[in-house]
Amino acid sequence: MAKDQLPPKSEVLDIPPGFDRDRMVEVLKIKEQANEKFRAGDYFSAKCLYSGSLEMLERCCLHLDKADEVWEGIKNNMALCDLKRQEWGRAVDTTTEVLQRNAQNTKALYRRGVARIGQGKLTEAREDLEQVVVLEPGNGDARHKLAEILKQLKANRTAEKEQADKMRGFLRGERIDDTVPITEDGSVRKLHGNENAPLFASWIKRSWLQEKSGVAGVVTAHVVIKTPAGKELLNTRKPPGSLAPEQPMGPMAAPKAAERPAEPARWVVDDARGNVFAAWNSAGKTLQLYELGKFEVARRSLGPSVEPAISRCLQQWLPDSTPQREMYKDIPEEVKQSSLRRQALQILGLPEEFCMEEEKEPNGTYSMEMELLESAEYVDLDGDGRYLLRVIKEGKASSPVEQLAKVQAHFRIAKLLMNFSLKDTRMGLAPGPNGLVLRADRTKEPMEFVVGEEAAAEEFVPPCVGHCLKLPNAVTEGTHFELVLRDGVPIRDMEKDIHSAYNEGCSLPDTSGPVSIHIEVEKVVPPNRGPSDQLWQGLESIRSERRRAQELETMGHTRQALRRWRRILLWFDEMLASRKWKTQEGKGGDSIYDLQWDAEGAEGDGKASPFSPPRRDAPGVPCLETRTATSEKQPEMLVVEDQLLRQLADEELCEWAAAHAALAAAGGAESTKHGRCAVQGCQLTRVPAEVEIQGRSAYAERLGEEGKTEEALAVLKEALALNPQSTALRDQIAKLNLKDSENKSVTTLRSLKSLKQDLGDSLEANDVAGLQALLQELDALPLTWEAASETKIGKEVGLCAKHADQTVSETAKGLIGRLHKLAKAERPLWVR
Repeated sequence: MAKDQLPPKSEVLDIPPGFDRDRMVEVLKIKEQANEKFRAGDYFSAKCLYSGSLEMLERCCLHLDKADEVWEGIKNNMALCDLKRQEWGRAVDTTTEVLQRNAQNTKALYRRGVARIGQGKLTEAREDLEQVVVLEPGNGDARHKLAEILKQLKANRTAEKEQADKMRGFLRGERIDDTVPITEDGSVRKLHGNENAPLFASWIKRSWLQEKSGVAGVVTAHVVIKTPAGKELLNTRKPPGSLAPEQPMGPMAAPKAAERPAEPARWVVDDARGNVFAAWNSAGKTLQLYELGKFEVARRSLGPSVEPAISRCLQQWLPDSTPQREMYKDIPEEVKQSSLRRQALQILGLPEEFCMEEEKEPNGTYSMEMELLESAEYVDLDGDGRYLLRVIKEGKASSPVEQLAKVQAHFRIAKLLMNFSLKDTRMGLAPGPNGLVLRADRTKEPMEFVVGEEAAAEEFVPPCVGHCLKLPNAVTEGTHFELVLRDGVPIRDMEKDIHSAYNEGCSLPDTSGPVSIHIEVEKVVPPNRGPSDQLWQGLESIRSERRRAQELETMGHTRQALRRWRRILLWFDEMLASRKWKTQEGKGGDSIYDLQWDAEGAEGDGKASPFSPPRRDAPGVPCLETRTATSEKQPEMLVVEDQLLRQLADEELCEWAAAHAALAAAGGAESTKHGRCAVQGCQLTRVPAEVEIQGRSAYAERLGEEGKTEEALAVLKEALALNPQSTALRDQIAKLNLKDSENKSVTTLRSLKSLKQDLGDSLEANDVAGLQALLQELDALPLTWEAASETKIGKEVGLCAKHADQTVSETAKGLIGRLHKLAKAERPLWVR
């Protein structure tokens, strides 16, 4: 049945008893009357009757089971009446209402597609009809209409190309001398073959030329620059490097790099930062879409016009420093300056042909051809022009990309001006006539990675891609967008080797220069948010998170692993908070429902209860590390009563202890508390030996750092009992014993110095009771020959041995005997 024909006479719906049968029957009766009018060709009357039946349906019968399909049928028929009367806009609005309720209503899709053809919106019509063909492969009407649209679109493209060719041919025959100045100083002149052509294009918006307007324009154009003699200096239609002289072949010649595809130049209109040649910016604003313009440009409008940007780059990223002086110490100054300038040009993406050397003939000229391919508006995210966003395709209404979401996406990172690709997931090697070439491969699978863990993906993903995904308005599955970063991204975020080099202390300039990042998000899997999340699978979710943390540690991504361990403990915080009622003996009743909750988490206090579902708010304003960095929530339950911990199952308690052990081993402000919790978990249940050893070892190390060596040794002895052969544990115990001895020696020395002074004072005052107490305190100390010898306390003890009081003298003589034994055992041989 054709999609633009009415169905046969409607049958009365089988309405179950108890519903308003009479009114529904009346609706269907009016609808049938409308159908009769439609068949008679009275489309206006038919639509009026359809409207009447729809009004009655919406007032009285929408509660019925089959009311929705009746509503859709009436709406579709009203759209069909509009099509017959060629009221395209009304037909689009009516069918869109149907599709908002039922996106798979093929009648509505087909009729909206036909209406859009009537409006001349062929691209949108093609999308509707393609969806009909997907839903109903056997729909001949839709296939026929779709074929007509594709044919018309092809004809339109051909006509546009012919018009552009005519313009090229028209301009090609003109002389470059017949030019019109388009800059005040005459440094850029345009050939106007068509006298009626406007000097400046109409596509330029005034807001693009104003600072802090919130929007900016980006143009894409091919550029060819030649000397007066006709030699090509730059041609963006040819692959990069194709204009360079051929290198001689031989056994010692370097292998030829794969040929890269030719890419047009791209820049921000009226770039206030001066990163684009003045000639290009001025010439581009005079072109219409697909127009091929010819220009005469002064040399000073090329390299010299970007000199301020080069100077800023040298000052910011390549300043004079000790490492730089060391690197160039044996190299002549002119060679050094040339090398640094070349590095600055690479950072900015500027061609060396016009910027490498000082222009000796600033008034000399080049001939330039420029073809405008595209202009697009970008949103200025911060208002300062650093981050420009263009959403190319809206995504689905699904979960937004957020931290730790699993994403499948294609992306391309390219220099902004010369459009040189730094990373492109669709590029692949293919054989060409002159060797290997890089070509786009539409069949390549997208990259799969976790946002925030890009560097840990199976194939390295630049972390800047993950940062760019956290944009405003929630990037979702299906979103295609481009972000222009005029300050660039850290160069360590480009390649795995560079990333590793910076982690090892590399001191090269850490910037890529201005870049554009194009991202196509194909799939998004949101992260598990814990016990309140619909993805929660209990213990299995915790184990999965722990396995991922261990995997990250194995790969050397410690910071990302710690984030996973903290997430586990945050989940346990939520679980323990929800089980507190079980520890309320006689206070909370027999179940959770009898417990009287505190005000915390109640409605209106701004805090969520342990059972509140997590909020899935859209990410905030975008950007890279400084813009997307947010303080991560830290676990709060670092002191937990045994009674509450026993509410966890043994397997849960093992995971709790493992997470605390990992965070204790990492160090940090709360590492001692994490270590204590790990040991506490080991005491309450049997955990894997390696987990208990890790927890006890880390806890002991933290205690040792705090000077609690005796407590640390006690903890380590328990660990050593689990693995008596562990060399690492034995070394740790030996270090603690040495530290304990040193601490005791320092303490004893300090005490002896104090006692020496006190003994002298008591002898002078002849304080018998004081002398007796001081000698007993001295006898209780862990004396060493080194400490006694350094303080020379033996003199005071000898005087006490000669005291008239027998008790004092006897105690002192005992101490003298002890000092003699220490001297015999510990005194160095050379002193004896």
